[in-house]
Amino acid sequence: MLALMGILIGKVIRSKAIQLPLEFVIPISVPTVMPAVTFEPAAPPPISRTRILFTGDITLGRCVAERTIIAGGQTGNFNHPFEFVAEELRAADLTVGSFDGSLSDEAAPMPCPEGMNLIGPTRLVGGLQFAGFDVLTAATNHIKDCGEKGFRCDNKSFLDTILTLRAADIQPTGVGNTLAESRAPVILERNGVRFAFLGINNINDRVWASDNAPGTAPLSEAHIEIIKGEIASAKQIADVVIVMPHWGVEYSAGPQEDQQRWAREFIDAGASLVIGNHPHIIHPMEMYSDRLIFYSLGNFVFDQGQDFQREGIVVEVNFIGAEIESWQLHPAKIDYFTHQANWAQGAEAEIILARATGK
Repeated sequence: MLALMGILIGKVIRSKAIQLPLEFVIPISVPTVMPAVTFEPAAPPPISRTRILFTGDITLGRCVAERTIIAGGQTGNFNHPFEFVAEELRAADLTVGSFDGSLSDEAAPMPCPEGMNLIGPTRLVGGLQFAGFDVLTAATNHIKDCGEKGFRCDNKSFLDTILTLRAADIQPTGVGNTLAESRAPVILERNGVRFAFLGINNINDRVWASDNAPGTAPLSEAHIEIIKGEIASAKQIADVVIVMPHWGVEYSAGPQEDQQRWAREFIDAGASLVIGNHPHIIHPMEMYSDRLIFYSLGNFVFDQGQDFQREGIVVEVNFIGAEIESWQLHPAKIDYFTHQANWAQGAEAEIILARATGK
């Protein structure tokens, strides 16, 4: 069972049935009894509820790749990193994560645990499918990792990643063949509600897209007004806009001032949620104008060794129509030896929840 924490922040608006007057013309010369008339109000339309789960950073390179390939030789699949969490992830209407690495056969995974290059084989996408992911922000600083070839191989690993995810029916956001493509939102409909996801990246401008080069949607002070315009534009074609920035300082205790200012500006521009990642440590969440801001959810599937680097939060947000009804936090912990995600329990779960809520 998952450890749950929920706070109701949405409102349900119920329609009122209005009874209209009825008129009857009755002949005076004929004695009569007023007939009984029953007015049956139309049944209100069913309320659509949508449940979305958001995870922290995921990599399928380095030690995770090594363990998953070994396990795959025994099981015939590559579900290993998600074996203990997939059932709950698949149960959501939408499951969304942050993919920090590349999926390409251009080069082999780097040795475990040495190296900073997070390339993984394309066949490991099967684990993401098994876990039920629908959307991944690929606007991350490791999206062009190319193993022994370094961090640039004529964008081959980048393009392989995008094609591999799409072929698995997982929509990558925040990336494209051009700057315009990278800025286009991913829009998915669930229960009659259109959800737009915008991935943006503040880390490593070498992987940013340009007018004629593939890459990630850029995030910096110079891009804020553009991003706010994109949020407003997405709001014209979707009911809910969710912004997913890759930002912050690795292993820092909390967000920087510019992150806080940017997140609030995104909310003011029309975003319903801001879900950030990159620091590989959980940051305290924030509520602003009755909206939720998560600066960093920590790691969900990764191979870093320190205890705080193996902690993560899965955020559950429940919508009624386009409005947030409630939210919950599910603490997760990565196994040190197997690099598998697990749901945290007991005192360990309480520590993780305290980090996420700042209490």
